[in-house]
Amino acid sequence: MKKMKRQKTVAIIAFIGMLLPAFCTILCVNNHYRFRNLVGMNVQFGSFLIAPFIFSVLLLTLFSLEEQNDTWKNILTAGISKSALFLSKITAALTFVVLFAGINTAYTMAGGVVLRNYDPDFIRVFSVFLVTSFAAVAGTMPVAWLIVLLRRKYLIAMIAANMFVMFNFILVWQVTMFRCLELRLPILLAYRIIYPVSILEYTDNLRTGLDTLYYPAEKGILILSLNVIGSLLLAVGTGKRQEE
Repeated sequence: MKKMKRQKTVAIIAFIGMLLPAFCTILCVNNHYRFRNLVGMNVQFGSFLIAPFIFSVLLLTLFSLEEQNDTWKNILTAGISKSALFLSKITAALTFVVLFAGINTAYTMAGGVVLRNYDPDFIRVFSVFLVTSFAAVAGTMPVAWLIVLLRRKYLIAMIAANMFVMFNFILVWQVTMFRCLELRLPILLAYRIIYPVSILEYTDNLRTGLDTLYYPAEKGILILSLNVIGSLLLAVGTGKRQEE
């Protein structure tokens, strides 16, 4: 974590993490939207674009640091397993996702003061952003395998990871317009099962969206869990083969 604080990449990510929620807040204030519109906008762009982007870039940065400093073999000789080392990187990257959810909440609450139907429940809004961010990261977890596969080629890995995250976000964008509903991709199921959670204020015009995007939560969570487990196992296995 200390090494990451000195990285320019992390500083850029932190700036982006603050910039987008601020932009959405200003947009909603200028257009006199309701508070629920601001929350929905920050869920879509924050949780399903920025959160997976932060996770993937930070995970790649952690691998890159070990490649640059040649500390991977030294850590392994200390008796730490490759699986434990990989999971520690996942945990560190997820920590920044939690921090981003907090930043997203802070900007949302600050901007929401001047919006209609403002709900001052910080814990509730933070829970929405945290749950939706984790769901989005779970939906894009195959990026972890992609990063491990290409980790020794930093630039290529960065481009590939960002393209993967952006492609997933474009699919989510299509689903918000009731397209691609026949696809059962993890990222799309993630959005569909958290959609009811992201709604702070139920209105009649939301009924169409709730009915159209409905997907059984239990089944969706199971698929997301299998996606996470499968992606992590594949990533760990790929890393072990690279060291042989």
